[in-house]
Amino acid sequence: MMKYILLGIFLLAVSACTNPNDQHAITDVYSLGDGENGLARQDYEWQRLHNPVSGEIPADITLAEFQFISNLPRRKSLSDLTWQQRGPVNIGGRTRALALDVNNENRILAGGVSGGLWISENGGQSFNKVTTNLMLHAITSIAQDVRIGFQDTWYYGTGELSGNSADLEGHGIYKSSDNGATWSILFSTLNDSSNIVSNLGDFKYVQDVKVNPVNGDVVVASFAGIFISQNGGNSWQNVLIADGSPDGFNYVNFGNQNSVVVNDNGEYYATLSVDAQNAGIWRSTDGITWVDITPNGFPASFRRNECDFNPFDNNELLFIVDATTNPSVDNHELWHYTYLSGDGSGINGTWEDRTVNLPDGDCLGFYDFNFGYFQSQNSYDLLIAYHPSVEDLVFIGGTNLYRSTDAFQSTTNYKWIGGYQCDALNPSNYIWPNHHPDNHVLTFLPSNNSVMISAHDGGLSITQDCLASSISWESMNNGYGTSQFYTVAIEQGNTNSDFIIGGLQDNGTWLTNSIDPNDAWVNTFYGDGAYCAIAENQSSVYVSWQGGKTFKFDIDQNGQTTGLTRIDPIGGADYRFINPFILDPNDDNTMYLPAGRYIWKNDSLDAIPLINDEYNALGQGWTRINESISNSGISATPNYISAIGMSEANSDVLYYGTHNGIVFKLSGVLTGTLLKENLKQSNLPSGAYVSSIVPNPNNEDEVLLSYSNYETESIFFTNNGGDTWTNISGSLEENPDGSGAGPSVNWMHLYQDNEDTIYFAGTTSGLFATNELQAENTIWERQAINEIGNVPVSMITSRTFDKNIVVATHGGGIYSTKQFEVGIKAVNELEHIVLGFPFPNPSSSSIKLSLDLTAKSNISMKVFDLLGVYMETLVDGELNEGKHQLKWSTSAYSEGMYIVAVNDGKSIVSRKFSVVR
Repeated sequence: MMKYILLGIFLLAVSACTNPNDQHAITDVYSLGDGENGLARQDYEWQRLHNPVSGEIPADITLAEFQFISNLPRRKSLSDLTWQQRGPVNIGGRTRALALDVNNENRILAGGVSGGLWISENGGQSFNKVTTNLMLHAITSIAQDVRIGFQDTWYYGTGELSGNSADLEGHGIYKSSDNGATWSILFSTLNDSSNIVSNLGDFKYVQDVKVNPVNGDVVVASFAGIFISQNGGNSWQNVLIADGSPDGFNYVNFGNQNSVVVNDNGEYYATLSVDAQNAGIWRSTDGITWVDITPNGFPASFRRNECDFNPFDNNELLFIVDATTNPSVDNHELWHYTYLSGDGSGINGTWEDRTVNLPDGDCLGFYDFNFGYFQSQNSYDLLIAYHPSVEDLVFIGGTNLYRSTDAFQSTTNYKWIGGYQCDALNPSNYIWPNHHPDNHVLTFLPSNNSVMISAHDGGLSITQDCLASSISWESMNNGYGTSQFYTVAIEQGNTNSDFIIGGLQDNGTWLTNSIDPNDAWVNTFYGDGAYCAIAENQSSVYVSWQGGKTFKFDIDQNGQTTGLTRIDPIGGADYRFINPFILDPNDDNTMYLPAGRYIWKNDSLDAIPLINDEYNALGQGWTRINESISNSGISATPNYISAIGMSEANSDVLYYGTHNGIVFKLSGVLTGTLLKENLKQSNLPSGAYVSSIVPNPNNEDEVLLSYSNYETESIFFTNNGGDTWTNISGSLEENPDGSGAGPSVNWMHLYQDNEDTIYFAGTTSGLFATNELQAENTIWERQAINEIGNVPVSMITSRTFDKNIVVATHGGGIYSTKQFEVGIKAVNELEHIVLGFPFPNPSSSSIKLSLDLTAKSNISMKVFDLLGVYMETLVDGELNEGKHQLKWSTSAYSEGMYIVAVNDGKSIVSRKFSVVR
């Protein structure tokens, strides 16, 4: 993600908060403008999620939402919709949890912050998802009990505090006793006010989970402090309190960002940030009694502080410190500590300040970004790691990754090895090949410590030689399906085009033109991928990235860019972090682009030449529609436009809404006789974020409207062009007035053809739909339970020509209703099994499956349920080389998920399918 460095607006922002009593509000300043802004995405999420009355994101809302959604009844009227994963297999999402099984280094466990837990059994050649689709997916840390006899025990923490997006609040600590195969919540950590045990502290933002290698005690750093369990997580002691009011998270000081480590001798070190009750650096030999060892001269202001032990001497540690609480400053210090005796404080421990040796420099040329100095974006990304077998070899990470051969005792022995890179001749080539900025975790292969795995905002990367003078990285996102999409688009019109394009958090814009979900997607552009569109016949592709920069592309059938031009209007200002635009559904040479309080129109996109200038906006063909101003006649407070929509039935009418709840209708955008109407009725929420406004493609007077804020009525409908609005939130609200634990509604979509009318709602708890609106009694049916589950849905689009409905998730990639029978090769040395996808999936009567063998083989094909209970044998014997089609009845199966497994004696390949009744 391109982050914006705030240089002079912090005090202005604090004094201009939307709610002067609200600690959370950062104000609109942070999400607007150009340059690097580390709070822009975080404020974008806050605007979309906070309760507009209290100014707070409700405490423990994701757990309450999780429980509320889990108890909703499931209807069957839309169960004939089938969903298939479309990828991408080669793009990972933000990953903070990474570990290797102590018994098998080829067994890699990795967790995405919104993508769940994944395990590779083959050194990263492929990954399988372990968390079920109905479990919480916000994983932030993971640890194994490495003691002999206990190595099947694992723990992972949930909830991301710094960099929170898609409302990634956690539920507590999860535990596995079967080596990661299944997981369950530790009820002692459940963030539920009715849970008496959890009143000792708050586990909704867990930053570290560690297991003492000597006695198995579990120690946790949450934003509420340091906790220890001496009985496998059954109960906890809050041994270092970070905050007497753990729900008092505030964006100005970024909350309590705490950490904890334990060495091979079972000794602990913990760090608590400056706004914590016990801020500083602490040491303990038993995890119960702690001693403050913070040195004289340590920075008075600091946020996150990470440390690691010297593997050659566990009495030595290095601490990397984000040494400020001012969001406009990215300042760090590096301290070396040696334990000498006693409790380690005062004269019992020595400190050396090595700050002067931290990486520093400039890498300019790409807009106004500077990639060349050590930065952690307000503690969003920060790590330090000693190499396990080379003395004084130390790695530190923030946006970039650096390596020092003398533990940063000098300024001359460090090297920039990952994250961004500096390319003076081509400044936009700023991403290190097969690596990614925003680094979170490093781990090393025990059998060969030169092999290092890196977890970052782009998923996972591996280098075969971390000691090389010039490090080469390989992507390890081989089916690690944790990509976080903001947007998605497909080609419209009378086509069965397989093009899908989407914008991702911190991973730019990617596309595919393949029906095979196992084919790699193609990278189109950089940054935080935002809105995109494909003109009919792929005559042009339009993409954007954070802050409103918008581009016209020419892309060939293989997804390769053959030309581009930056096209956003000169003079446009106050863009949202993820800024919307639309093409006229009847004329894809016309674009409407909101910029702050105004909408800009360009009706000659085809005339814009592709001059391959990605920096300077051409500005050709744009007119600002002054009548569109969203403040006119309302108030002096800016009402920035957040959503826009137009019906194919009438391109003369444009609907749009603002970040604080105003809804407008602008007629005459084609004829030129402009009439603006304020559609804000008394029953619409005030101050809430309009997340989508979706006219019926066949009737411009029918419009879906959604608000994404928690504890607010979410979904409204008009059939008279906005003269009146009906609340249709229905079963998605816990209470009729919108209060309670109903999910945040990110996006609405209306699919209508000659046979079906389906209303879709994309929420923070997955996908819902209905084909019948009944005002406040509308029943929203959960969709894609076995495919999407609880993963947040960010956008939905469709095409009636081939009944293709496409859904973008923030953590699980892209899904569509368009079904294909596509084979996947088994990962084995012969690679001679190609097993197709079960079809239809879900099934109500029978399943078809293709099997392709490149050699005659003895094949066993069996069906099991998810608990491993045997159902039936489909094949048991020798099959000839070539293609085989199998079909079997599911009429005797109960409703649920099943696995069909193929075994040739050398490897096993499996597919999941579901049965509905």
